[in-house]
Amino acid sequence: MPLYQRCSTEKNTFATRTFHNVTSQYNVYFNGNESFKAGVERIETSIEDDFTRLLPIYKESDPSAANLAKADMDNAVLKASKLIELHSITQKPKRKRRRTRRYQEFASKEEFNPWIDDSYLLIGKAYFFQHNFMAAINNLSFIQRKYPDGDARYEAQIWLIRSYSELQRFAEASEVIQSVQNNRDFPRKLERDLAVATADYYIKQKEYAEAIKFIDIAISKTLWKKQKARLQYIAAQLYEETDKPMLAAEAYRKVTRLNPDYRMAFNAKINAAGVFSGEGDAEKTKKELRKMLRDKKNVEFRDQIYYALGNIFFGEGARETAIENYRNSVASSYNNQFQRAHSAITLADLYFEDKKYREAQAYYDSAMIIIDETYPNYTKLSNQYRSLSNLVENIVTVEREDSLQRIALLPDAEREALIARMMREEQEHQRNLENLAMQGQRDQGYYRSNRYRMGMGSGQQGAGWYFYNPQTVAYGQVTFKQRWGERKLEDNWRRSNKNTVSMDEMDELAGVDSSLIVQRVEDPMQKEFYTQDLPLTDSLMAVSHDKIRDALYNAGKIYKSEFSNYQRSAEALEELQRRYPNNIYQLSAYYDLYDLYELMGDKQKSNYYRNLIISKFPDSKYAQYLLNPNFFIELEARTDSLNRIYEETFKNYRSGNYRNVITLANSMKTMKPDSVVIPKIDFMQTVAQGTQTDIHGFESLLKSYIETWPKAEPTPLATEILTLIQDSTLADYQKLVDMGYINEEIQNEELLLAQRMEDDEFGGKYTYDEDLLHYFVIAYPLGEKIDLNRLKFDIANYNIDHYTKIDFDIETEALNEKTNLVVVRALNNKEDGVIYHRAIIRSAPVFQTLAGLDYVNFVISSTNYRQVLSEQSLADYLKFFVKNYSRYIKSDFSDEEPEFSPEELMARAREEEQMLRDRGEFRVVETGASDMFNQNIDTTQIFVLAVKDTRMSLRPALSGFTQFNRDEFRAWNLSTQVKQAGEYQLITVQNIPSLNEAMSYFRKVVITRSLFEPLGQVTYRNFLITEENIEKLIAENKVDDYIDFFRSNYIQRSTTQQKPATQTQQAAQPEVKQTEPEVQKETPETYTGPYSTEIEKPHYFVFVIPSQGVDKTQFVNGLEQFNKAGNNPSMGIKEVPIDEYRVAIVISGLSDKEAATRYSRTVVQNRDLYTPLGSANYRNFLISTENFEIFLKEKNINDYMDFYKLVYLAN
Repeated sequence: MPLYQRCSTEKNTFATRTFHNVTSQYNVYFNGNESFKAGVERIETSIEDDFTRLLPIYKESDPSAANLAKADMDNAVLKASKLIELHSITQKPKRKRRRTRRYQEFASKEEFNPWIDDSYLLIGKAYFFQHNFMAAINNLSFIQRKYPDGDARYEAQIWLIRSYSELQRFAEASEVIQSVQNNRDFPRKLERDLAVATADYYIKQKEYAEAIKFIDIAISKTLWKKQKARLQYIAAQLYEETDKPMLAAEAYRKVTRLNPDYRMAFNAKINAAGVFSGEGDAEKTKKELRKMLRDKKNVEFRDQIYYALGNIFFGEGARETAIENYRNSVASSYNNQFQRAHSAITLADLYFEDKKYREAQAYYDSAMIIIDETYPNYTKLSNQYRSLSNLVENIVTVEREDSLQRIALLPDAEREALIARMMREEQEHQRNLENLAMQGQRDQGYYRSNRYRMGMGSGQQGAGWYFYNPQTVAYGQVTFKQRWGERKLEDNWRRSNKNTVSMDEMDELAGVDSSLIVQRVEDPMQKEFYTQDLPLTDSLMAVSHDKIRDALYNAGKIYKSEFSNYQRSAEALEELQRRYPNNIYQLSAYYDLYDLYELMGDKQKSNYYRNLIISKFPDSKYAQYLLNPNFFIELEARTDSLNRIYEETFKNYRSGNYRNVITLANSMKTMKPDSVVIPKIDFMQTVAQGTQTDIHGFESLLKSYIETWPKAEPTPLATEILTLIQDSTLADYQKLVDMGYINEEIQNEELLLAQRMEDDEFGGKYTYDEDLLHYFVIAYPLGEKIDLNRLKFDIANYNIDHYTKIDFDIETEALNEKTNLVVVRALNNKEDGVIYHRAIIRSAPVFQTLAGLDYVNFVISSTNYRQVLSEQSLADYLKFFVKNYSRYIKSDFSDEEPEFSPEELMARAREEEQMLRDRGEFRVVETGASDMFNQNIDTTQIFVLAVKDTRMSLRPALSGFTQFNRDEFRAWNLSTQVKQAGEYQLITVQNIPSLNEAMSYFRKVVITRSLFEPLGQVTYRNFLITEENIEKLIAENKVDDYIDFFRSNYIQRSTTQQKPATQTQQAAQPEVKQTEPEVQKETPETYTGPYSTEIEKPHYFVFVIPSQGVDKTQFVNGLEQFNKAGNNPSMGIKEVPIDEYRVAIVISGLSDKEAATRYSRTVVQNRDLYTPLGSANYRNFLISTENFEIFLKEKNINDYMDFYKLVYLAN
């Protein structure tokens, strides 16, 4: 019998134990551990430390580490899982007659291969490095339970501490730490690792003093100098954080004695000088730093040296010298982006303290390009930068418009001479720059003063043109780095906020429709470059003055509200009054000036503006407040009184007590109600008076009302009643009641609380108003690891399937530190909300991501939702919900299909409500959209975001879509433009290849809420449209009509098509037995899309390439020669168009999948074949002849690639 058969894990003999032990140690475990070590090494070498921040204890804590080591860690998990599955021996050994104590102890073991617990430990560590911390905890905890006497349990405890710390589950980490510290048997060889893990635990909680204690222990037990140097450096940083500069300086000096790498040694020296506290020889320290500046080895570190010098001078009180050194630090920072940001922020803070706002904004801008949300105080910095940018924009507007006006008012001859001189100066600038480049000089200040590219506009032929001159290019590279530092090759590289775009960049980024804007002249050697913005007509001069007026007012408000700089605010607002005495902001500006001088204690000036307000605007609320400090308190009391009278009036109106209505309406008018309420009061009074006269008198009253209030809310109802009277349909007023015309149209939502419930068990804090917008909400524990994107995707899919005419928004919001909310907005009223809730909780696929979690779901009105957020608690509202909405706050899954879809139920409810209201028949009004737009939509598509606000800046949203397209759909080469249709601004995303791919894009967009955040509360719609139809939409201004067409021809059509296979596959965990955590054993995912899984058929090998921009002929010729050289004369090549953007190069003659696979391997290894494609985006894949026909119909390469990965690559 062969040895491997005699060594089955079903037998427990000395031979089997030896075989599996040796095989485990020197084969499977060895290979897995080598992969693990390779992954660790990859992280160590790939992640660069940022010495301007507190170094992390472990580099693998960096978010990017998970992807860096993924392949190696996957292999480690696979090998360890294989070891457990093939080499675990749990069978008891054959009983011996003489059972000694030693034998009994041996036989009582549950596992007889000592490498099994090590394998579980390796799996846990590998999952940790993949940042799958829950899977790591499962495996590490299993070791504690299953192998309580094994050596691996101690190391597992250390990794448990680290895993809990990464998840910020500090209470559980603390329990493990205490358990280990109380265990006298804990091995000494692991004490160093325990101390490091405990230090990390405290650092993550910012308990730096406690962390230092354990760092010191770890340093004393660390032998390897590289590790000791890192820990010593972190100790020095912790001393800085705890305000112990002398200890920090000493710790930094210890680092240099441990012979670390040059960057760490250099930073330690710099930081030792940087923490100078006034004690010691400052001049000696400065001398050493200046010496380091002269050392050529330190050229790339000069930014840090200047920064350290700046710190010393600042500590000495030499503020201006410190600022000069900080400026040198920013200017000399080419490669170290961390230091550049740090220096720029330090400098910006100093300028801001000195109220030099333009300089502060410029340096904040330099920093914001680099830093992200993880930077300390990022939110505060971002808000300050945004406020400064707004202020500077207004200051620049005033200066720019003043300059343009001054030039525009010059006599023609002087203006022409000025422009000619500017053009000569520009030409001289360009010539000087070329000379400087040829001489290798670097006049940085001069270069920065020039706004235009070197060499452009003149001398652009031959070697004189900028990019043909190597010396000029070299000079340009240096000066670029001097100004901007190292920048990634990406769009918007010079923007500090990739979500905003300057006006000058708008054309470049968005490709604005040329029919909507005037093309600007960009060549400074043309006269029009200087005249294009001059306000040379009366209308343009008026626009320029409006810009100055608005900018002065905005600047004044920003100075006051954002920066509390009352003096500058007063100066800006007084300049506004001086230049524009009767401006539209006069009253508001007067009050701000009154308030500013009150705050500054200047009573004379505050009284001056107080008297101005009272004399010029006596009826304003400002004046009434200044005369009566209790004005707003009395106003609130009057409003409450008005509320009560209005409610009483409305009840009398509904009850037919019209004489009382007239009396109460007159009473309310004397109380000077808000202008929104007056038309409603007048309407009730008009109807009441109409009932006291004949039908002709009623007609006159209605005409007078409509003429007085043409835009009021009740006016359409008054018009309907008037029409009935004029058509002789209405014989007397009572028929109005019978026909339902006494309804809620005149109810004042702002003042009238129709269902006031102050005395209920909830203290009146929740409204019972059923007509408010409602939201569906899922609340789940914040600490749980769930695939939030998957949950939102499942909800979005459910909505698209069941609600073809409703656009839902899906958002997330934190309720409190323990609970997160997923919110689906918005349902029209309570009835729609209940229908939606009752239907979705019966759909199990929606909630599969939440399986096993303690979550609740409910619907809630918009008002009550705000109340819940303010309370940060669901406890009371869930009681309110169960009592007034539904007893189901969990899922209620059912396999039975309801008789009607949720959308049908909502439509029926609205139809019944409308019939009750109108007492007439329910009619569907055709908009004519189906006739206006072409229903042939199987072509390239455009995605449109239509924003119902023509004044709103779309730059942030536009930038967001540009970044989104680059990240998610780079292969399509999508372009964005801004257009306008009536009252809508349109962001268009063009070049989506096909209808099916456009629907994939649409679904992805609608669940990416960050794209819509820049729009705030403005109304917007999104849809797909063809090139032909968007031209019609813009020409006819038919956005609202097109929405119905989109729903009918896109959304409803898509629900009848087969759903594509899901792209998300949950990672399997290792499983051996039911009591053990899972070993990696993945179950193949079932494919449910349009493609056939019967693939053992003739195949094609297909390239999908762009129709334009590649040398298609050379590419095909290369493939033909390759086939001939490989003796494949029977293989054919054909070109099949997919759409106007893409073409398929199809290689036929492959008998089956295996033949196609062999062929594809030889093709992809021959990279010369791909040379004609250049840098174009392309795809290549195998496909059966049957599936290729389906692909040509679907035209969705993403769906096929999902199928390809699942069916081909998975095997």
